[in-house]
Amino acid sequence: MLKKKRMFKLLRTLIYAFYIFLFISPIFIMLNTSLKKYEDIIKWPPTWFSGKLEWVNYKTVLFGEKSILPALGTSFLISFASAFICVIIGILAAYAVARYRFRLRKGVLLLIILTQMFSEVILAAPMYMVFKHLGLLDTKLALIIANISVCLPMSLWLLYSYIKDIPKEIEEAAWVDGCSRLQGVRFVLAPLILPGLITAGLFAFIRAYGDLLFSRTFILSAENRTLAMALTDYQSLYKTTWETQMAASVVSMIPTLIIFIFIQKFLIKGLISDSLKG
Repeated sequence: MLKKKRMFKLLRTLIYAFYIFLFISPIFIMLNTSLKKYEDIIKWPPTWFSGKLEWVNYKTVLFGEKSILPALGTSFLISFASAFICVIIGILAAYAVARYRFRLRKGVLLLIILTQMFSEVILAAPMYMVFKHLGLLDTKLALIIANISVCLPMSLWLLYSYIKDIPKEIEEAAWVDGCSRLQGVRFVLAPLILPGLITAGLFAFIRAYGDLLFSRTFILSAENRTLAMALTDYQSLYKTTWETQMAASVVSMIPTLIIFIFIQKFLIKGLISDSLKG
């Protein structure tokens, strides 16, 4: 019996290791390609981290003629603003839905879920016409509004699931001590649902950070291009410089990786708590 348990654990470990390798293998492929010359990339059979490593590819994408640093700063600004506004509006809207009783309350929640069933492509054309009428085309504000419109329903629903499980008596105690409703949300409720706030913010940040559809639709000038658009600069009609494109992709991955490392504890806690509530 003990031997069977050991065999089962060994088999389970091997299966887990295979899946882990399968999921992280694209990262190794990106790194390997980014450190080669184009001539070495197209050779067969492929080689892994052999010969001279071409670190100049990273110098090219960071400081060359097609540097991605300005686009990286633009994407980071748009993503941070979208995430911050989503969290602020989301917690206030979720609080209203969770704490106030009004007609069509369930209909509002159902409508929030239904919005996630539609593709973003459907929104691109109407938004383009609205932004053109308002003079917002080719601005960072247009991208922030577009990303908020997509991320806010999910953020609201996620935060609602947290707030509705917080006893109202905690807020009432704060009201007795002189807090207003807004102060109660800020100083009492927000710390209690911190994992949910971080999860909602990270979801909105990553969604806005990787956006290409809205960027291609609303941005026309080079100075306002985002990182997703900059990654396409290394493609042409007849050739793709894979070494520089993979180097740029590795660099673009670093900010989200750093953010995830610092807040993974809160993110995992938030996702597990939300799954248990569902």
